[in-house]
Amino acid sequence: MASVTLDHLNKWFGPSVHAVQDVNIHIEDGEFFGLLGPSGSGKTSVLRMLVGLERPTEGSILFDGVPVHNKTPQERNVAMVFEQNALYPHMTARQNISYPLRVRRASSETIARKVAEVATLLNIGALLDRRASQMSGGQQQRVAIARALVRDPNLLCLDEPIAHLDTLLRARLRGELKRLQRALGTTSVIVTHDPIEAMTMTDRLAVMRDGRLQQVGSADEIHNRPVNAFVAQFFGLHSMNVFTVDSCVDQGDHIAGRVGGQPARLPRTLERFLNIGRRTASIGARPSGVMVLRAADTAPAVEGFTATGQVYVTEQLGDAQLVTVQIADQSIQTLTPDPRAFEIDEPVRVFIPDDALFLFDDKTQQTRRFASRTAGDELAAIRSEVA
Repeated sequence: MASVTLDHLNKWFGPSVHAVQDVNIHIEDGEFFGLLGPSGSGKTSVLRMLVGLERPTEGSILFDGVPVHNKTPQERNVAMVFEQNALYPHMTARQNISYPLRVRRASSETIARKVAEVATLLNIGALLDRRASQMSGGQQQRVAIARALVRDPNLLCLDEPIAHLDTLLRARLRGELKRLQRALGTTSVIVTHDPIEAMTMTDRLAVMRDGRLQQVGSADEIHNRPVNAFVAQFFGLHSMNVFTVDSCVDQGDHIAGRVGGQPARLPRTLERFLNIGRRTASIGARPSGVMVLRAADTAPAVEGFTATGQVYVTEQLGDAQLVTVQIADQSIQTLTPDPRAFEIDEPVRVFIPDDALFLFDDKTQQTRRFASRTAGDELAAIRSEVA
């Protein structure tokens, strides 16, 4: 096991592609760390440099404080699991798992013991004499993970290892991988573009965009205190609503503005977060913090954001529904347990309680105001009053 430090890491591909830009991260010994971002964000390039498949253009990689960026993957004692498991199809699971040990010329007794240990951990003992070509995708991926773990690596790197599996199997393997990492205590780094994987599996994670590090923290910290609008929209079960309110004017008991030309009302509490001299605000709210009201519904007796629009579409999600409301040229989504059916193009009001509102700088998109962590509880109480 090892702690890992990325110190001012940069990677250029040719003279014009700056894939990784001055990344600084410290990963604790035994930590399960995530690299999250959209395609092209540089997360896989970081992982490949960690493993030793790419060399940094600038900067250092240290294991337990010792520089390793000039060492081979074998010298670093790292293991990697890819999205495509890359098993030898003609070999049995036992032969695939033991291959790294046979290359190292380990004794037959050592090989048998270690294969049995990882097979037990991953619950694949019954598959050991089955060829890879005769296994399901989930079974193959378990064998690929076992092949990586049998080496007792200092660092285990996972490059979207379950992305190609079906939804139910992905959910099951997420839990299995987390339990396995906890049991072994192996320092692990997973690359993913799926916020759900990052949220449910890792101790901490880094969000990347266009080669730059955006934020590092726990899932709870990043979800509740995103540093900018990109992180807020990218991270979470559902993307945060971020929309523009312009022509903001102080009306004494509230701030009046317009969303795409439609009148809107903002709470006075946002005044001190608005840039002086600017009449535009970037407002954010998670779908779970937004309410949709019909004309006959009683307005909540708390301060918040209010605007009128039309239902664009509704999506049933089982125990909730996702309602998209169009306000002029902008859309706002609400995740609601309200069982009432909304019709397309039906006129409605959108209400967001003050404690569910984020505010971002309209120029830099940096977060200027965070929603309260109790906003969800207060919203539930408000909804019960309206119902």
